[in-house]
Amino acid sequence: MRALAIALFLLAGCDRNTGESSFDGADYKTAAEKIAHGKRLAIVLDCTGCHGSNLQGTNLAPSEPAAEAMYAPNLTLLLAKYSDSELDKLIRHGVPRDGREFWFMPVESYQFLSDADFAAILAYLRTMKPAGKPLPAFKLNSAQRRDVEQGNLGNAQAQIVKYRDEPPPALGPQYAWGRHLARMTCAQCHNNALQGWPNFTPNLDIAGTYSKAELVHLLATGEGKTRKKNFGMAEIAREHFSHLTPHERDAIADYVLARANRPQKAQ
Repeated sequence: MRALAIALFLLAGCDRNTGESSFDGADYKTAAEKIAHGKRLAIVLDCTGCHGSNLQGTNLAPSEPAAEAMYAPNLTLLLAKYSDSELDKLIRHGVPRDGREFWFMPVESYQFLSDADFAAILAYLRTMKPAGKPLPAFKLNSAQRRDVEQGNLGNAQAQIVKYRDEPPPALGPQYAWGRHLARMTCAQCHNNALQGWPNFTPNLDIAGTYSKAELVHLLATGEGKTRKKNFGMAEIAREHFSHLTPHERDAIADYVLARANRPQKAQ
């Protein structure tokens, strides 16, 4: 009887990690499907936005003076130095292999990656061959340091705790998957409970002015109700959210609209 209980528990865990807490495609059956799923998630979750489409690193502040540059490293040159378990600690727990203080990578959202989704991303990363050149070490520029001083931004560990302990409101099982997806995608720019960041992004209560069709269109194209190029969302939608499945965009839109129209605005 005990063995049966343990087996059922393990099966429930498998269902949890490949079911509602995963993106579409987490039920991959072959190595090729697994890698393709991981590649799509690397795009959706903005890995390619910071590290470049070839993951060889970029300057995150290209319009700023050289002294204000913030470099996302060349991942292709670093992957061989990390074991799978070390990459898990880095990506989902914000702990680099050298134990240094870690900043800016959105591990606060990546902590919610299911095992199946993380394994797919890892499989995709392992296909990358070393290429390009090393970039200067990452450092916060003056704007980011001000955010830290004002309490708007914390290091990886602080962000993980904030996003875990102060989540967007749970609005019932029918919105659970959309809420999960919103925590993985929207929260990267709109803060832990989707309340927005000062002088950066709005509270997603603003979505209440949209119909579902309009919101889904925004997620797919970046085109708002009145502007073809919605500030910020145009690039995010074009480069990342356009790779969401229609099913995923529907779920995100349903949750974000339910949150915007909830009776009580308290988070």
